[in-house]
Amino acid sequence: MAFLSCFALLTVSLAALSNCQMMHSVDRMMEAVAKQEILADQLEEYLLEEEKRLKAISLSITRLRAAGHSKPTTTTELEKEMSHPVRVLRILTGIYIEVETVKDLLESTHISADMNETFDFLPTHKDYIDVVQAVVRLQEVYSDKADFTKAQGDNSKDVLTAHEVFEIGRLCVDEKNLYSALTNFQRAKKMFEEMNNTEKAMESLDFLAYLMHEQGNSDYALNYTYSLLEYYKDKDESTINRLQENVAIYIDSLGGESEAAARVILKNPYQNFPEALYTNYKELCRGEHVQALDEDVQPLQCHLHTNNNHPLLVLSPAKREDLNLKTGLSFFHGVLTDKEISLLQKMAIEHFEDSQLVPDDDIKNDPDIELIDELSYADNRIRSSNTGWVDDEEDSMVLAISRRISAILSLTLDSAESFQVLSYGIGGFYLPHFDWGYGDHPFEGFAGNRIATWIFYLNDIKKGGATVFPDIGATVWPEKGGAAFWRNLHKNGTGDVSTLHAACPVLEGYKWVSNKWFHTVGNELSWPCDTNPDQ
Repeated sequence: MAFLSCFALLTVSLAALSNCQMMHSVDRMMEAVAKQEILADQLEEYLLEEEKRLKAISLSITRLRAAGHSKPTTTTELEKEMSHPVRVLRILTGIYIEVETVKDLLESTHISADMNETFDFLPTHKDYIDVVQAVVRLQEVYSDKADFTKAQGDNSKDVLTAHEVFEIGRLCVDEKNLYSALTNFQRAKKMFEEMNNTEKAMESLDFLAYLMHEQGNSDYALNYTYSLLEYYKDKDESTINRLQENVAIYIDSLGGESEAAARVILKNPYQNFPEALYTNYKELCRGEHVQALDEDVQPLQCHLHTNNNHPLLVLSPAKREDLNLKTGLSFFHGVLTDKEISLLQKMAIEHFEDSQLVPDDDIKNDPDIELIDELSYADNRIRSSNTGWVDDEEDSMVLAISRRISAILSLTLDSAESFQVLSYGIGGFYLPHFDWGYGDHPFEGFAGNRIATWIFYLNDIKKGGATVFPDIGATVWPEKGGAAFWRNLHKNGTGDVSTLHAACPVLEGYKWVSNKWFHTVGNELSWPCDTNPDQ
């Protein structure tokens, strides 16, 4: 019965024979003989694909070795190589794309633990987004000075290609940055047209039509889409269908056929203006003079400051330059030596991490914000740099630096913070903010509010990277070994809103600074308070 029940299924499907013993079935044996040839064909196809994959991996090895051999081998050489935004973009993007290519080529079972460890040191998708956003930020703040589609001065090497500009625009779309997406697709379209690359120019125009509609300019979107329909009419039916659907949407948003017909003929090219971002911020970053609310009317002076013949300053007085009398904003020249600068940098690097922000209640309750702990979070839309903290107790030279600042300002170190050392790469910045805090206990673990800020500049910067004060119209340009200082609080203890300040994006090179904050407790006698609300 078992024999009969097995072969009764032959008329239904030969596949069912797999449940029977092959040696007892001529049909199964015939099928096996025939399948050998099929298997051979499949293996041959697999082998061809595997050869292609291995050849692609071999090409990746060649590219990685060539890139590694052509790059600088010392930190100084690398800083010089990576001093220009376009170079940084290309280096990081090149490594990221190659790494992703390798990961796609390798099956997960072929990625060793050592290889995974190496991947941890290589650029990720976040790093790729960060470097593109840095270039975009420079474009937004510095305008023509950061138009990397054109040669800057005699530098014709570090110029973006049309394809690079196109990809920047596409990432801006993904990140919902419509202004910069528009700017880059306008540039890409023009560059492709100059290359006679009509296909890519039309692809750029397709993005521009979408962006125009998103910004509420459906007349421009409709005009662009009619041009796209003319180009694609004999090429791609699915694209034609999509564009025709868009036409209907744009006509509807313009109020119907007659209104759309009147507005679709454009009189002028579209002017893409950025959203206003903090009055005077961008202008000061570009080195322009602005009319500020609290600008000084009294003449500013320079002093040799000994602080009433303090022992640390008698033989080496501080060279002080007034920048704003209302806030006490001053610049002290030549305060640090090269040896001291190197020490602060070396000690900070060991503790580097993403620069963080102090969350308010809204941030703490925002489900889209990931808090590092209850006291901090990172957001590179507001701030982008690396931070390392250096305590006075870690080295006698560090303590000597703090005592020098204390002598200059007559402020105690007992309630002062450690040195916050920051490294800003290309596009590194910090949007306008206050150093003082709100409430009865604004800074957890510290006594009182931040009464004063001291910033050391640890290197000279090629371009950009100024510290600007939008409300008083002041700009501090980095000078190696120098320091900026200002008072954060009024004499009555309230925060001074005119101390709003920002770190402008680094346009070329790297920027190193070190902050020292002093708090109110312990400084009541040296900096007495006043109940006058106007003080």
